[in-house]
Amino acid sequence: MACIYEGVLLFGVVFFFGYAFSAVTRHQNQSAELRWAFQGWIFLVLAVYFVWFWTNGRRTLPMKTIGLRLLAPDGHALSRSRALVRYVAAWATAALPLWVAAQTSHTLSIPLAVALIAVAPLCVLIDRQRRAPWDFVAGTRMVWDASTPQ
Repeated sequence: MACIYEGVLLFGVVFFFGYAFSAVTRHQNQSAELRWAFQGWIFLVLAVYFVWFWTNGRRTLPMKTIGLRLLAPDGHALSRSRALVRYVAAWATAALPLWVAAQTSHTLSIPLAVALIAVAPLCVLIDRQRRAPWDFVAGTRMVWDASTPQ
């Protein structure tokens, strides 16, 4: 539920900063260099968004609404470096299967990549601490905070 809610909010963030990039650069997807710059810009904007909200005990609005808290292994709030590692690992979970699929010419490579991307979050059902692959990499864990008002 938090992921869907986060996606709705991020639509606005990406739309706003995407429009700002387009307005400043007059980007209309003509050149590959600007396309790469745009993708890097959005990656950076989302990195700032998530690293800001995941550090120093802050939480995104969906995390507050549902009552989720992100913790380091010692039970404290995340540092910027650990939050950044978690962000990059989450992107890699989706980007690596797609990159591998793009490098192969097999007809099943894209459906297989999509299946791998869909299965990654389901790891929380297997792990005792309910950690996703990016939580393993970053050493973080998402917990439900019973003290958060519902």
